Amino acid sequence: ACRCPNWHQLALKLGCAGLILLVLSLTGLSVLVRILVQKPPIEKCGVSAQEIMAVPTERSAIPTCLKDWQPYRDKCLFISQIRRPWSEGLVDCSVRGGTLLLIEDQEELRYFQNFSKIEGHQFFIGLKYIQVEQIWKWTNESTLNPDLLQVTGKDKENSCAVISMTEVFSDTCSADNRWICQKKLKHV
Repeated sequence: ACRCPNWHQLALKLGCAGLILLVLSLTGLSVLVRILVQKPPIEKCGVSAQEIMAVPTERSAIPTCLKDWQPYRDKCLFISQIRRPWSEGLVDCSVRGGTLLLIEDQEELRYFQNFSKIEGHQFFIGLKYIQVEQIWKWTNESTLNPDLLQVTGKDKENSCAVISMTEVFSDTCSADNRWICQKKLKHV
């Protein structure tokens, strides 16, 4: 047994506790770094940090999206990791408080085609062919502007739009594809 003064024993115990705390801190930091390294940076998805932060607002606020949602312009995006029919994607987006993706301009069209190329997948968007009216309609009931995009393939009953790296095409709504949900970016 050690016959050291009491303050030596106390110093030894505090030193050991400090070392244990240091080892735990380093372990925690290495796990955090590993998690951050495994997540693809936003730039790989074609969105720069400046684009995310450059959302015009009346007040100074930081745009935020919920966990598993990615910011893009004034939207939060959810990218499905599973493949299901269009109607299941529509329900999934609704349950999450959003809608299937609505493409608003040529820049967004190029962005999502590039995103599709990077991801190596094609995605359902919120566009469906209405056989009775013989037109393409977005899920918000607006009619597709043909100057914005052209849907290739056959316009037929049970056709839904899918975006790929090169085009937006008609696919059967019962086909299994991934989908993209959107909702309004919140400022906090």
